[in-house]
Amino acid sequence: MGSQIFDVQWNDTPAGKPVLSKAEIIDYCRHFGQDTKELHEFLSRFDFDEWVCMELFVDYVYGKVDKSGEVGSDAIQYLNIVAGNFFTEEAELALKNYIGFDKKKFDYQYDRSPSFVTFPDCPLWIVQVTGKQKQSSSGIFFMPAIFWKDARMTDESYADEYFGIKDPYNKWYRESFGKNRDQSQYWRNRIGSYSPNFISREVGTGIAFDHHDVHVDSPKNRLMILNSRKDEMEYYDLSNPQTKLLAHNFLKECYNGFIENTDNGYRFYQEARIFETDKDFNAISDRAAKIANIFEDGFWKVIVDKKGILMTKKETGEEKRFKFSDLIMSSYSNDPDSLSIFANWKHSVIFFGSNLSVIDSSFNVMNTAFEKTFKKEIQPYMCGYAQKKRALSLSPDRHLLFTSYGVFELGADEQPKMITEHLRAITGEVLFYNAIKDNELKGIWYVAGNDRLVFTDENLEKGYVFNFTEQDISQEHYNTFRWSNIFFDKDGDLWYSLFDGKLHKIIRNELTSAMKTAIPYSVK
Repeated sequence: MGSQIFDVQWNDTPAGKPVLSKAEIIDYCRHFGQDTKELHEFLSRFDFDEWVCMELFVDYVYGKVDKSGEVGSDAIQYLNIVAGNFFTEEAELALKNYIGFDKKKFDYQYDRSPSFVTFPDCPLWIVQVTGKQKQSSSGIFFMPAIFWKDARMTDESYADEYFGIKDPYNKWYRESFGKNRDQSQYWRNRIGSYSPNFISREVGTGIAFDHHDVHVDSPKNRLMILNSRKDEMEYYDLSNPQTKLLAHNFLKECYNGFIENTDNGYRFYQEARIFETDKDFNAISDRAAKIANIFEDGFWKVIVDKKGILMTKKETGEEKRFKFSDLIMSSYSNDPDSLSIFANWKHSVIFFGSNLSVIDSSFNVMNTAFEKTFKKEIQPYMCGYAQKKRALSLSPDRHLLFTSYGVFELGADEQPKMITEHLRAITGEVLFYNAIKDNELKGIWYVAGNDRLVFTDENLEKGYVFNFTEQDISQEHYNTFRWSNIFFDKDGDLWYSLFDGKLHKIIRNELTSAMKTAIPYSVK
C-alpha cells in the first residue's frame, strides 16, 4: 500500500541555487554551525560532485512505517517521502542501484551517537527541521542531484518498500509524537536557523576543565577547577590562561564540595568540614560542619544541610527550619551546582533546582513543579532532554531560569513564566543553556543551540545569532549532557564552554566589533 501525501511543496533553492558542489554545501552549512568532521565525512562517503539542496513541506496522511500517520523528521523518512513522491523511474533506479537491490533497508545506529550522525548508506543530510507537527513536517536537506533528475510528483508511493527502516519494531517509531527520546533528540539538533553572523574565539587560550565544576573569583581574575580525584587543585590566572597553577586540594574525595569567596580568601566546604584559607590557599581554620549549600546577604542567612533548610533573619535572629519535602526538594544533590539560592527585591529567597520554591520574608512557601505546572507549554522536542539548571539575575526583580523544560522568567510577581517560544521567535533557537548580562553592550549573551553564541537586548525584543569561525561539535557525549559555563573576566573578555570540556575565550574587542556588523535574526 502506498503513502498518500497532499499539500507537498518544495523550494529547491534555499542555498541560493538548486545544484551545489560539496564546497558550496560546506559553505552553506557553516551558517548553521555545521561545518564539522561529520559533515565532511558524510560528503566524502559518496562519490557525487553535484548535490541538490531544497526545503520540503509535507502533510502526511498515511504511512506504512508509522500507522498513526505521524511523519518522522529523520533522513530516512524524508528519503521515503522524496523518493516515493518525486522521483522519476530513472532517479529511483539510480538510488536502487546505489544501495543495491539486495539491500532494501537502512539501519539505525544510535549508541553514543555524535551530533549529526547520519544513517549508513543514506545519501541525505537534514540541515534543519523547519517545522514539525504530528502529521506534517518541513525541513531543509540535500542529496545527490542524480537522485533528483527531472523530478516530478507521482500519484502514490511505494517508497517504504525500498527505503524504510530495517526493523519494523524499531524504537524510533514505536512511541508517539513527542514521546520518543531518539526522535526528539534528532529533532532538537536540527532546529537552529540560518545565521549570517560569525564570531571568533581566541586561539591558544582555551582552558581544559575535563567536565568538572569550576569556580570563578572575579576580583582576583582566577578560575579554579573542582576535581575531587586529584591531590592538587588546578587553577588559572585568567590574564595568563596558558599557565596551569597548582594548590593543595581541600576538596579531594569530596564529590559535592564547593568553594565560597570571602573578603580575604576562600571557604572550602566538604561534606563534614569547612576549611578557610587566604587568597594564596594557606590554611587559616578548619572546623566540623555538615553544610550542603549556603546563601547569605544583608537580610538572610540560609543553610542547607542533611536535615533540610535553616533560614535566619540576620536583623532579628528569627529563624525557621524547613523539611526538603516542604520545598519539593530531594535530600541529595543540593550543592550549588545543582541548587541555586538567591534573593529578590522583596527579600524573598528563591530555591531553584529541579523545581522552584520561593519563601517570602514571612516564611510563606510557594512551590512550582515545572513539569506539572507547564505541561501544556513544554514543547515535544524537549522529550528526554537534560541540562544543568542555571540562573541569571538581570535585576533584583527579574531573573532567567534555564531548565530541561525550557527557559523561564521570574519577575516581580514571583510567578515563573515560560519564555522559550518567545526566545525562539527572536533568535530561531530553542536550546538555551546559560547566559550572562553584558552591561557595556546593554544586553545578554547566551550559550545556545549547537555551539552557538546568541545576543539579545535586555527587553528580549531583538536577537542576534553567531556561528563560530571554527566549528566542530563532534563529541561522544554530545547527546548526553552539555557542560555550560559563561562568565566575564576582569578585562571584560567572555569565557564559555559547552561540549568539549574546554573553556573558550572571546576577547572584548571581538564581541564589540561583531555586534557592530551583526544582522538580527528574522524569519524568511
